[in-house]
Amino acid sequence: MRVYVNYPNPHFAIHESADCPHIRKHAKVNQRAVSVDKENLGLVLSRFISDYYKFDSTPANNDLWLEVSLATSRQEEGLVYVIQALLGRQYQPLASAPVDRHC
Repeated sequence: MRVYVNYPNPHFAIHESADCPHIRKHAKVNQRAVSVDKENLGLVLSRFISDYYKFDSTPANNDLWLEVSLATSRQEEGLVYVIQALLGRQYQPLASAPVDRHC
């Protein structure tokens, strides 16, 4: 699962398939990406808890891709909402941002 997080236009976009055409719409050079799997889940969550990932209106920090690979799609989707809650503590627009599903 790939998840696009946008701060200036607050929203989360979940992409179940790597072939989803919506992924290309958000792709850019040197895109920030965070890979999450069962081995590094604790580290990634601790980074979100400690506000390691910064968001602002600059191109380098206005968005982020999550590349999530957990045991089930329910776990992956649940992680998106946990990360949204963690980001929402520091970045109010993301707290209530819509979470959309694409392919």
